[in-house]
Amino acid sequence: MKELEMPIIYENNQRIGYGGDQDWFDDEWAQKAGCASVLASNLFAYYHQQKQYPKEEFLKIMKEMFSLMTPGYMGYPFLYKFARTFVKRMADDGQCLHPIYQKKSKNYKHALSFVLKSIDEGHPVGMLILHHRAEELEEDNWHWICLSGYIESESHYRIIFSDCGKRREIDSRILFDTHHQNVFKMVRMKKDPTIEDLLIE
Repeated sequence: MKELEMPIIYENNQRIGYGGDQDWFDDEWAQKAGCASVLASNLFAYYHQQKQYPKEEFLKIMKEMFSLMTPGYMGYPFLYKFARTFVKRMADDGQCLHPIYQKKSKNYKHALSFVLKSIDEGHPVGMLILHHRAEELEEDNWHWICLSGYIESESHYRIIFSDCGKRREIDSRILFDTHHQNVFKMVRMKKDPTIEDLLIE
């Protein structure tokens, strides 16, 4: 098992979030379409190595990210734009990150290896699920989630992820099913200033 530390959010001394939750936004549209901002906030906290936040402090980060990644009427389903915007914001804090994309997974093993390598190297994965036929992901269509770890068993892996402030697990064979009805894209970061900005795996 390997799990990267997502920010833990507290309110009134109670843990309320494994990562952020778009329902915390005051704005109704942000509540509906702010998942990219939440993912960016989770990554921001992770790369700044701050493990715990009061809700109000984390919400300020979420609002900043929302201003940088304001969703349109279709939300914010933009893999490259998300990564470029996030990398630019991190550069403002002196952190040099470069995105590595997997826009289309060839098969289950291709997707799984991308995620395992990223987690093993200490980088969470942003996953954009445009459509997924799995019942377990019924509420996650047209949605960004943050993959933060994995649990290995003899036959397969379970993937750990942050989704709307909750820590969830799912069978990797379900999540990375490359059936033609499933459309998902992924991006991870790399801390190597010598590589090109846009790498495709």
